[in-house]
Amino acid sequence: MSEFDISAYLGVFLDEVDEQLQILEEEVLHLEQDGENLQTIQRIFRAAHTLKGSSAAMGFDKMKELTHKVENLFDLIRNQQLQVNTDIINVIFESIDFIKALKEAILNGTIEAIDISPVVNKLEKVKDSAGTMEDFRPASKEEEHLPHIDDVFYPEVILDVYQKDIVEKAFETGFQVMAIYVSIRQDAMLKSVRAFLIQNNLKEIGEIIAAFPPPEIIEDDAKFKGSLVYLIITNATEHEAIQIVNNISDIYSVNLTKITKANLAKFVEGNKMEFSETKQEVVITSNPKNDAKIKQTVRVDVERLEHLMNLVGELVIDQTRLADVRSRLEDCYSNDVDIELFSEVGNHLGQVISELQEGMMKTRMLPIEQLFNRFPRMVRDLGQKANKEIDFVIEGKETELDRNLIEEIGDPIIHLLRNAIDHGIEDPNERETTGKSRKGQVLLKASHEENHIVITISDDGRGIDPEKIKTSAIKKGQITKEEADNMSDKDLSFLIFRSGVSTARKVTDISGRGVGMDIVKSHIEKLNGLVDIDSTVGKGTTFTIKLPLTLAIIRSLLVKIGDKEFAIPLVNVQEIVRLNQHEVKTIKNQEVGVVRDRVLPLVRMHKRLGVSEIKLAGTKRIFVIVIGLAEKRVGLVVDKTLGNQEIVIKPLGKYIGTPKYIAGATIMGDGKVAIILDTGAIVREEGTKDMINEELNFKNAKRHEEIIELATFKLGMEEYGIEIDRVKDIITVPPITRIMNAPHSVLGMINLRGKLIPVMDVRERFGINKTDLTRKSRIIVVELAQEFIGILVDKVTQVLKVNRDTIEAPIDSNNQIDEKYIRGISNLKDRLIILLDLDLILDMGELKAISKLTEENNRV
Repeated sequence: MSEFDISAYLGVFLDEVDEQLQILEEEVLHLEQDGENLQTIQRIFRAAHTLKGSSAAMGFDKMKELTHKVENLFDLIRNQQLQVNTDIINVIFESIDFIKALKEAILNGTIEAIDISPVVNKLEKVKDSAGTMEDFRPASKEEEHLPHIDDVFYPEVILDVYQKDIVEKAFETGFQVMAIYVSIRQDAMLKSVRAFLIQNNLKEIGEIIAAFPPPEIIEDDAKFKGSLVYLIITNATEHEAIQIVNNISDIYSVNLTKITKANLAKFVEGNKMEFSETKQEVVITSNPKNDAKIKQTVRVDVERLEHLMNLVGELVIDQTRLADVRSRLEDCYSNDVDIELFSEVGNHLGQVISELQEGMMKTRMLPIEQLFNRFPRMVRDLGQKANKEIDFVIEGKETELDRNLIEEIGDPIIHLLRNAIDHGIEDPNERETTGKSRKGQVLLKASHEENHIVITISDDGRGIDPEKIKTSAIKKGQITKEEADNMSDKDLSFLIFRSGVSTARKVTDISGRGVGMDIVKSHIEKLNGLVDIDSTVGKGTTFTIKLPLTLAIIRSLLVKIGDKEFAIPLVNVQEIVRLNQHEVKTIKNQEVGVVRDRVLPLVRMHKRLGVSEIKLAGTKRIFVIVIGLAEKRVGLVVDKTLGNQEIVIKPLGKYIGTPKYIAGATIMGDGKVAIILDTGAIVREEGTKDMINEELNFKNAKRHEEIIELATFKLGMEEYGIEIDRVKDIITVPPITRIMNAPHSVLGMINLRGKLIPVMDVRERFGINKTDLTRKSRIIVVELAQEFIGILVDKVTQVLKVNRDTIEAPIDSNNQIDEKYIRGISNLKDRLIILLDLDLILDMGELKAISKLTEENNRV
């Protein structure tokens, strides 16, 4: 038989440890809550026994010793020699934590550094309190009813010619030949590892010449059922051979038959033999004669699955392109029989690819149960520390989520559960005084909504008090009192996601430092998720987390920005709204729109993405895609929506790298490449501009909208003004470089902090005589159509606040400039100020020419 590599079974062993530890934690919690149920105790005992056997088989003595002590403790409990109480449960949980630490140490290669004596001593003290455990005891009622197996089905022993020759030569040299029949317990884990240990032990007393079933079956845990036969040439006695196998744990029976010259022919023919000795020490819980079918599972390397997923993605792309080609052919050859056949094949292919995609997606998906199962123990411990009674309810454990997301979402859920227990749920006495039950309820729920998974963490506690949050945020300097007074309760609730904001009465080792919720926000942002809060003071709080099901193939909203197509992940799209041009306001150089009484920062990505902006005429409405990340919301201005489509995310490759605002690319049905926008980067960048402050500014602006601020200047004899929000800079006149073929009124280019910008002289356009530059001449830098442009003026006079009531509509007068350039005239007591409409000073053709000129010169 071939040599086994024990390291090859380490992964299987660690998986088994995780599984048995999970059983232990769940059943010990049941034991604490439901009392000493015999079935619960038996399941705990079996889990500890399995861990002991597995760790012994792998040679991890510390884990074997610790689990053996736990097994002894539960032997006392099931024999009713020990009564379960909270202190005993705490010691058991501490032991489970030590086993977890040993598992991690095995992975890190540091198991020798772990000292298990403290917890072993605690277990021994608990055991000693119950008296000395007897070596022999009557079987429990449950064990009396367990099925007893009288025989086992072994593989047939059939020797080939070569093996027959070896046996005959052994007879000639005076050696014995034995067929050793071994049956491993049916409920034992790692049967292949135990077979390897049996093989090694038998090699100590002789030479193995054959094994049945063959080695490739024995090494496969999915195929090997636990019954095997070794043919060994030895000088040992029959008793020694049986004893050396019995030294291994989880052996159900060992049987031996001597092969002689007289019976050798029967083995060659494959006849079964009688057994001379038998050992049956362990009662097993499953019948090998049972014909019930068991689902076979296969462990597959994750990288292989990822590769297959990429190939499925390619198929999805090609199927989309095929559908596009088919559609065009149908339009051209609607009555062609071959086209109809092509359509049928295309439809069937589409169905097959859809099913293949769904199947591959499912291979990536795991029930969220494996994550949720970690939390009952944690909630129990936190409840004990906080002296609170908690009824922890889990729903939707069967909900499936991409395996990559399951681990990532763990930390946010932990922080939210800790907050619910520490801040949300009241003390039992406090709950009673308010008419609630002493036991507070915490609900953890998972569910599917279309292509998203929704996780909610709810409690029926005291709720989030907006006034307390306001006080804490003001005290920490996060917001001013004026800002706080203008915020809604919902806005105040979202302040808990800011680092340092906490409503805890005191800092504990559970929470209260104001950092946990900041971690929640950053994790959810990283996963392109959303979070919402719904809280009522005195009744409770619900946190809702919305995540994409997978990060590989996603549904997206296709939009046009300029003349290019872009994809926006639907998981980040909250809604699509249309705003009239007059509904778009500007606050501190930031465009905003009001959607259901909430101020929404608006983002135009045209310039950032390097695409031309389509100028909308008149009051035509604009498309705004409301996108979100964690608790932030931003409105993305697009030129057109093209519908939803399932897309495959493709990385841009090392050559291109990771450009800003771009998450990847996808191939469309017509073969073109569409860029996938990184909504997270867009929202995070705009998120530095505080939405709450913007909303406050907007409200203040509306409150004081009768006052406007102007930058005033002289051109010739008249005084003019433009709104200060349009002014980006005011500088003295630097050297101006003349440009050939420059647009009308453009004097040339100047260097402004390393960037070339055009300078205009509007005198000619306004019909004002040109004058020489003086030391008072200035250039006012303004923004027109997302381009910086300098306007040459004779003198800047002041920044002036004027009341809109003083502004009159332009009337036919002796003004030198055309009225179309004038927004109005402010009639002050001592002077008139002409308000210019910057947007009309240049027409679209000139703006494009200036933009091109600027781009060319900056490139040079």
